[in-house]
Amino acid sequence: MSSVLAAFEMADLLPDLENGTLTRAAIKGRGRDEAALLGASLRYLTQRGLVEESGDAFALTAYGRDVCQDKGYLVWLVGGYGEPLRRMDAFLSGDKRYGADYPRDGRWVADGAAMLGRKDVVPHALRLLDGVEFGHALDLGCGNAKFLLTVCSRFGASGTGVDISPEACAEADKAVREAGLADRVRVVRGDAGDLSAIPSLGDTQLVITFFLLHEILAQGRDALVAYLSDLAGRLPEGARLLIAEVQPPAAGEDRPRFTPEFTLVHALMRQTLLDSKGWSEALADGGFTVREVLEDDMPGGILILAERTR
Repeated sequence: MSSVLAAFEMADLLPDLENGTLTRAAIKGRGRDEAALLGASLRYLTQRGLVEESGDAFALTAYGRDVCQDKGYLVWLVGGYGEPLRRMDAFLSGDKRYGADYPRDGRWVADGAAMLGRKDVVPHALRLLDGVEFGHALDLGCGNAKFLLTVCSRFGASGTGVDISPEACAEADKAVREAGLADRVRVVRGDAGDLSAIPSLGDTQLVITFFLLHEILAQGRDALVAYLSDLAGRLPEGARLLIAEVQPPAAGEDRPRFTPEFTLVHALMRQTLLDSKGWSEALADGGFTVREVLEDDMPGGILILAERTR
């Protein structure tokens, strides 16, 4: 079901199901093989209780709408990590390694994360930034740069986005042009883990790291603290750090939504997740004071606003 729903979103068909505008006439108007596969997929989703037919159109059921509230997770999981997950037998046997032999798909990781962020993270993050003064924002691991563009547009700031994925940077450059903000927002392809190569740190009042720091943590807690200390040392006094992460499932939590999958995929990447207490302690050791912590609407999601104190 995850694969089919993700495929509908990635092929730009899910909005029609969400709006109830995917009609039999529209299906017949496609090529023969495409129409046949689309019809079979809709029958399958109907059999699984996710889709229903109403008159001449197909639409999501209440159950389908509930599942698709988190469609960004499905795109992130199936589109971004489908190939590595399909190769888990090779990882379990030790014949292959994640990343070196079977990497993730950077475009769909970025797009899935952006979909999650728009609905579940961004509104809360923007409220955290209300009252914070900054002229330049730096987004480390910016993905398609949609959040950076939202921040710069809303708060009248300039911005720099950094991402290692060429696919994500291509999407980000396109988004910058479409937003008409090329005069004050730029995207740089680079490793967000190498702070010495990041431009404008000394003139940055806000650093954004959405789902990045757990990748630094994969090298060990000492590496995370060293990275935070290096970042604090390069930023001006009073600079803020806005973090979005996902906490692991809480002990005894009844049927948590998607966080077990998130945790498993990050274990595949040799990465671990911290809870809010763990992040607060690491930030303090790295030279930042936590100013506010809140849970957002993303399953397991957490937002932290911290300030550089040394």
